[in-house]
Amino acid sequence: MPEEQSKEQHLVEKVYDELTTVRHLLEILMRSYLKKDIESIATTMERRKVYTLIDGFSSTEEIAQKAGVTQRAVQLMIKDLSDAGLVSVEKRGYPKRVFDYIPSEWRVNNVPR
Repeated sequence: MPEEQSKEQHLVEKVYDELTTVRHLLEILMRSYLKKDIESIATTMERRKVYTLIDGFSSTEEIAQKAGVTQRAVQLMIKDLSDAGLVSVEKRGYPKRVFDYIPSEWRVNNVPR
């Protein structure tokens, strides 16, 4: 029985790895579309900072402090991004980007983490 479970676990891990690879390739193929969708919402430098800080680990309050905007502004942007399918909010309330993509030319490296 343990050998059977080990084979099943190995198969599940293999399928997971393949799905991860497929997702990564699809994200690469869709970058120009993603960029257009993201930029239609992240229209200012402050909104771009907010988008980059949405990582699944930071609260809206923390994001607001780091981006230099109000918590309400972050909440409204998260709603817009969520409606567009670009952000999800887990049960614990920390927003997370659905796609691990930030346009390279945004250059918001000076955002404190």
